[in-house]
Amino acid sequence: MKILTWNIERPKSENQSIIDKLVEIDAEIIILTETNSLIKLGKEYKFVATEILESGFEGIKYKTGENRTTIWTKYRIRSQNETFDNFTSVCAEIETPEGLLNVYGTIIGVFGGIGERFKSDLEKQLLDFENLSEEKLFCIAGDLNVTFSGRVYPSHDAKNKLNSAFEKLKLKNLTSEIENNVDHIVLSKSLIENRNVKIETWNHDKKLSDHIGICITIE
Repeated sequence: MKILTWNIERPKSENQSIIDKLVEIDAEIIILTETNSLIKLGKEYKFVATEILESGFEGIKYKTGENRTTIWTKYRIRSQNETFDNFTSVCAEIETPEGLLNVYGTIIGVFGGIGERFKSDLEKQLLDFENLSEEKLFCIAGDLNVTFSGRVYPSHDAKNKLNSAFEKLKLKNLTSEIENNVDHIVLSKSLIENRNVKIETWNHDKKLSDHIGICITIE
């Protein structure tokens, strides 16, 4: 099973180069952030998404079709779960070969890892994590605006709060060792126990967007 996350930097058009890369990797679960409803991944994928953003929403000049987070999957989406903010975070209960998996796609801090908005998003999403991780396998993926290796961003406090939550909820951040990286995939430890996990990254030259893309493969 492949799970992919990528912040695609608010595309203003269909952007075939991004779509071609996603098709090439062929993940079963894809979480795109800073995305747009113009991005289409074909009939084999179903999706749930945060609300479309109107121009001027929260002081940002959004273009037609922009939304913050979309979860695409080849698996059956059983239901959509409520999150603290339907413009920023989206959660789908997905039927995978490993069992039911709650996938929480998100951005923490839509203006980056600074200011009161980031702090508020973090605290509210920590509550979401606790509420949505009960009884089912859980995946958190997206732009967390926090580094876990390399330079500290935005703070030790933010990193420590997330690490404490992951430990409490028996989750593992599979991307924590990628230096200076804010996009992450976090999974229930029980899902990857005694399994081989491979990590693939791309877009290191930042030509397709201003973030690298990340895919994990669970073998």
